[in-house]
Amino acid sequence: MSRRKAAQRGFTLVEMMVGMALLSVITFAMVGTFLVGTRSLTNEARLIAADTAVSHASFTLTRDLASATTVPTGTIAAGSTVTLTYGTPAVTVVYSVNTNNDLIRTAGGSASVAARGITSVVITATGCYETATIQPSATGATSVVLNVSNRPAGCF
Repeated sequence: MSRRKAAQRGFTLVEMMVGMALLSVITFAMVGTFLVGTRSLTNEARLIAADTAVSHASFTLTRDLASATTVPTGTIAAGSTVTLTYGTPAVTVVYSVNTNNDLIRTAGGSASVAARGITSVVITATGCYETATIQPSATGATSVVLNVSNRPAGCF
């Protein structure tokens, strides 16, 4: 009877060490999987934000560039603006980028956010075609080039 009680007292040191080693391996594997999943979600969120920013910017820019009577070329970034004019009576639209990386569209003295998450927009014109290159601010996002043609006001 005393042998039976001695066998039921608990775990040996070797059993405890093996159990802790297995628990550690399982824990590290779970943490690694969690970190990979978190990084994937973060990268995906950045790309979605960049796509959304470009989509919003492309809508307003394409409309304004296609309607403009004259389009100056230049870069819209923090500290710089590009001014467009179109319509009868003439409407003046000013684009700028603020310190929060918001593309600001000011028309008739009223400013609104055309898109969030934009670092810069470069507008160039050749013949009857305009090109707007939009650079999202999201890390790893690639710039998007918009080609605008068929202007109602004719060529430059």
